[in-house]
Amino acid sequence: MIVINRTCLRLGLAMVLISPLTANAWKLSPEGSFIEKKLASRTQDYFDKVVSDFALMGISVIGTSVHEEITNRILGCEGDADVCGSPEYDPEYAYYLAGVRWNDDPPFRFASGQGNFLGCSPTQTIRLVTQPYCWARTFKDGERRASTGAVLDGSNATLLVRSHFGDLQFLHAMATADAEPAQDTRSRILVWSEFAWRTSLGEYNPESTMVSVDLPGFAEMFKFNREWRIQDLFALGNPHIRKPSSMSKVAFGSLLHSVEDSFAGGHVERRDPIPGQKCVALPAFDQPGKVVEFHSYSRQDAGKHGEGDSRKSFSAHWSFGSPHVVEVGRNLYSFYQRKSPWSEVKPYLECVFELDAQVRPASALAGYAAASAR
Repeated sequence: MIVINRTCLRLGLAMVLISPLTANAWKLSPEGSFIEKKLASRTQDYFDKVVSDFALMGISVIGTSVHEEITNRILGCEGDADVCGSPEYDPEYAYYLAGVRWNDDPPFRFASGQGNFLGCSPTQTIRLVTQPYCWARTFKDGERRASTGAVLDGSNATLLVRSHFGDLQFLHAMATADAEPAQDTRSRILVWSEFAWRTSLGEYNPESTMVSVDLPGFAEMFKFNREWRIQDLFALGNPHIRKPSSMSKVAFGSLLHSVEDSFAGGHVERRDPIPGQKCVALPAFDQPGKVVEFHSYSRQDAGKHGEGDSRKSFSAHWSFGSPHVVEVGRNLYSFYQRKSPWSEVKPYLECVFELDAQVRPASALAGYAAASAR
């Protein structure tokens, strides 16, 4: 009887979670790579595995495997969407995909006093694959708090909530609030890109704290988490990532995520690329469309934002003009394979995120705005 009650309780909890969720990114598969599935198989008991399928039914409307498809194509996949969209397309790509997924699904633990949700284990590392119903409750609570105007940062929110609704939304190439100057958003994106790139090159000791990283404004992002190490940021609960080669791929994947999202309509408005226009500092590379606005998510309609992150939207972008997101990603992958120093990569990323002469401060943008914001 005890077992039956426990199962019913968890199934009931999962059914509560079957409601639309929208994340700030090209849509992401809820299934994860084989690495993440192995973590889930080791940490979930029988009842968790039964209920996870129900919880994932609710979470799966976050999206399909668009980020995986874009990344696999950047790394060399030339198949159709089903092939290139598979998180398990090529085991050699697993850690790159783990990095791309990190921006949407950073592993986290609750600080003291947090995580008082039914179904959560506050002492354990939370990830979408390992504790899906707790992940969803945390996500929905962050969405609710953000809708009330709460400022979410390291003092009062998990990495998951900060990434989607708080001070780390630049991880998705988005502003943290309405009216944020585009120059500020761009600066945060480039600082994060430098950190991720130099981490991928092994220039930082994984045991170093985040606040010790000497980049303009970087320590400020983690001033409430002074004990966090680089290793904790990327590899919490996953010892496999602590290997230098794995950490390198995860950090590069995180950078790719930000770049990929900058070509999604709900995140950034760009001019159409001008045929033949080159990056000023690197004339060997075509200039992507310049940034007109980094959008703010706080007053966007979740459904409209999700449409802009769909596979259909990616397909339209991919077939429209050059350079598109896959070409930009392949250029970055070429830099990565050559182990190019940041001094060589920076001019290209500055070109990718070049601001238009008519650049605007952040807004929801009319086509994505919730009815209450119009």
